[in-house]
Amino acid sequence: MGARENTVTVCAPDSGARMAKYLRTARHRGLLAVLTKARMKAGFTQRELAQRLDRAHSFVGKIESGERQLNVLEFCDYASALGTDPADLLRSVLKSPR
Repeated sequence: MGARENTVTVCAPDSGARMAKYLRTARHRGLLAVLTKARMKAGFTQRELAQRLDRAHSFVGKIESGERQLNVLEFCDYASALGTDPADLLRSVLKSPR
């Protein structure tokens, strides 16, 4: 085994590979719309979904209004609480306008 096989290449923080800001973009609004539609289709109020997630009652409202974002694990829990597959929910988000 050569030393090269055990190396990992890491991008420098200033390499230009920066993430764009997505808050309030069309894609972010699409995410919010997909999450809201999925909740309504599942027949839950914001409060009921928050209870299923074991979160404060304002949690879902803040997400749907764009005041709070979900990380990927929270997204998976959110989808599961709605009774939907996270991958299917993500596909719906990716189909929304950019």
